[in-house]
Amino acid sequence: MKNWKFILVRILWFIGALLLVTLFVFAWKGKSEKKCNAIQIELTGNSNGFLFMDEKEILRFINDKGIKVGMPMSDVNLTYLEKQLNSIKWVESTNIYFDNLQQLQVKIEQRLPVARIFTVNGNSFYIDKTSTRLPLRQLSVIRLPIFTGFPSEQEILSKPDSILLGDILHLALIIKQDSFFLAQIAQMNIAPNGDFEMIPALGDHTVLLGNIENMEDKLNRLYTFYKKVLPSSGINAYQVLDLRFDHQLLALKKGLQPIEYPPGALPYLKPINMSDSTTLVDTIQSKVTNLIKDTKPRLDSIPKIATLPKKTMPKVIKNNKPKDVKNDKPNTSKNAKKLNNKSTDNTLKQQKKSAKAEMPKKTPSNNN
Repeated sequence: MKNWKFILVRILWFIGALLLVTLFVFAWKGKSEKKCNAIQIELTGNSNGFLFMDEKEILRFINDKGIKVGMPMSDVNLTYLEKQLNSIKWVESTNIYFDNLQQLQVKIEQRLPVARIFTVNGNSFYIDKTSTRLPLRQLSVIRLPIFTGFPSEQEILSKPDSILLGDILHLALIIKQDSFFLAQIAQMNIAPNGDFEMIPALGDHTVLLGNIENMEDKLNRLYTFYKKVLPSSGINAYQVLDLRFDHQLLALKKGLQPIEYPPGALPYLKPINMSDSTTLVDTIQSKVTNLIKDTKPRLDSIPKIATLPKKTMPKVIKNNKPKDVKNDKPNTSKNAKKLNNKSTDNTLKQQKKSAKAEMPKKTPSNNN
């Protein structure tokens, strides 16, 4: 009895497996008879509508791989097609499948550039958020941070160049998040040591940013300078702004000295502490006030004798001629000698006048 039950279970399992194989064969045969009715391409990954790929170009690429409308669906190797599409540099990911209407759905997420980089030889390329190098495309016009002076043209970068490319990506993402600096920065020059130098779109000056460390704080200090100082001094009043040092902004006005970038601080520039509660304008005004106060003691210490000749000179000239010599005696050589030996001191003049006033009292000489 037990043997018959065991044999019956085995027969049922065999019949079920046979039915499954039969259904699979019929399904495969039906699929092989079905044909591709259409190829639908959808580009995603950009909410702003910028396109760096073309649907017609993607369709042409798919057709070149032997996949066309009207061919049997069983002949379409979806895995192979997806791998080929992912080999395109502007494609980040793909999703390919047949829908219920026998249409081939191709959904492509395109890469988005975050910066444009020019090499030392003048060639340029884009990079995306993963530092992937992308060839130039002219399908859409997009405003991106521009970096010049990248040292390498190779696809596979050395370790220093790879680190520099990562610094460029970090700075580019900071700039893209700030609408003010995205419009103000015309380009970023890369020095041989990896420091960054900013060329503004508005203003005839150069901004030294240094390395990538504390870049957010450096841009905040630069924004404070633009907001507080430049409106009063003028957008073209400065030739160098140095932000390479923590909590400082070194500003060099035009005409003070030649533009030189030695290692360390620029000479003759006194740093301004941007972390204090006092604003930059208040600091400058207080310095000007102190300068005016310092000059007042110097003016008071000037000897007043410099102004005395204007007041005393007419008196000296007026008193050189004695009053009692006007019409009495002629000017003899002896009297002239006495007059020439007279001092211009007021005390001496008073003594002479008093002596002449007492001379008429000595009259006894007339009796002789």
